Amino acid sequence: RMGDELNKRSVENFIKCGAMDCFGYHRSELLAVYDSMMDSIASSRKRNLDGQMGLFALLQDTDSAAAIPIPKLAEMSKADLMLMEKETTGIYLSGHPMDDYRHMLKGSHVVPISRLTDEESTYKDDQIVSIAGVVQSVKMKTTRNNTMMAYITLEDDTATIEMLAFSNVISQYGGYLYENAPVVIVGRLSMREDKEPQLVINRATPMTDYTIQSRLMEPEVEAEARKTGTLYLRLPTRDETLFGKIRAILGMFPGNNQVVVYFSDTRQRLGSTCTIDSRMVPELVRVLGQDNVVIK
Repeated sequence: RMGDELNKRSVENFIKCGAMDCFGYHRSELLAVYDSMMDSIASSRKRNLDGQMGLFALLQDTDSAAAIPIPKLAEMSKADLMLMEKETTGIYLSGHPMDDYRHMLKGSHVVPISRLTDEESTYKDDQIVSIAGVVQSVKMKTTRNNTMMAYITLEDDTATIEMLAFSNVISQYGGYLYENAPVVIVGRLSMREDKEPQLVINRATPMTDYTIQSRLMEPEVEAEARKTGTLYLRLPTRDETLFGKIRAILGMFPGNNQVVVYFSDTRQRLGSTCTIDSRMVPELVRVLGQDNVVIK
């Protein structure tokens, strides 16, 4: 009987990771009937001793008297399918949860994790950065001072990074930092020669709450952007009415940040300067659209 249960568990995992998608059924449909099918195979044992081949026969031979009808069910959501893939194989196979959120991050200060972790990274120790991803794991630990801290692994569609959350962050943002949670993190980089880069968390925001206003008004990250950031603006054409509005907005915030204005129709570029300011950027987004305002 233990062998039967192990077979069921294996079949369930095969379905969850997509290995049985080739039969042309939704995973939701297969999960609804595999248990009954395995029971039927175990009782008859017509095809072979362990019944594994019997399952494939039942799926393929729908005219057989022993075949069990497969119900018509809607497929589970893409997020649930990917979650099952991660649960059974350790990796996402049919996509990545960040696929649904990447468009929300355009024009923000959020950088791909690989920018921080690759060998050619230009980021420095103690630099404030903003990243986004899905929480892979959370490990709690008691410090020498008898306070709690957490080691949290965050994954986006480019890489993973280990983050540290101390007691003040845990008490304020711990409710957002659980396994499989999509979050945006603002933190301070820890770059040491003898270990992989880490991020000490300052603030966490659920990805679904990361609106245009909140993402463009991050004081710590914006302060970093002011030092080296360049503001890129894209206009469809050099229309004097629209271009005039942009010049007026930039003129209200003089400073030393580089501005590059790009006209899509002629591919012409114009340069200027300003101060990247949390009051200015939302106004530029309102006039030009989210995808046409980028800070790098």
